[in-house]
Amino acid sequence: MSKPHRGRMQAQGNGLEKSVSWSQDEPLTRTQAKGLLQRLKGLLSKSEYAERAEQFEQAERYIEGADGLDATKRRTFQNRKTRDVRVDIEVLAGRAFVMVLFFAILFFILT
Repeated sequence: MSKPHRGRMQAQGNGLEKSVSWSQDEPLTRTQAKGLLQRLKGLLSKSEYAERAEQFEQAERYIEGADGLDATKRRTFQNRKTRDVRVDIEVLAGRAFVMVLFFAILFFILT
């Protein structure tokens, strides 16, 4: 059985297709999302990352600015010079990019 909160982040274009995904019982926090974005960066060569550096920065700002997103959300950050080169974020099920404080308050209310 699949987990209720799922999604993926991808670096694509110019012959590249690499991704990281999540599938978990609780919503993905902003901190976890930024960690996944860092993991995706680590899968790229220096030149692959250089082509997408601005898009990774845009994706991180998007995650930081999100106040929790419900599925289904897809966001693409394209390279201005080569629109094929991009970083994609997909929230496929559940919720993502919530603040950790949300869980602390929820725990306090429920106990």
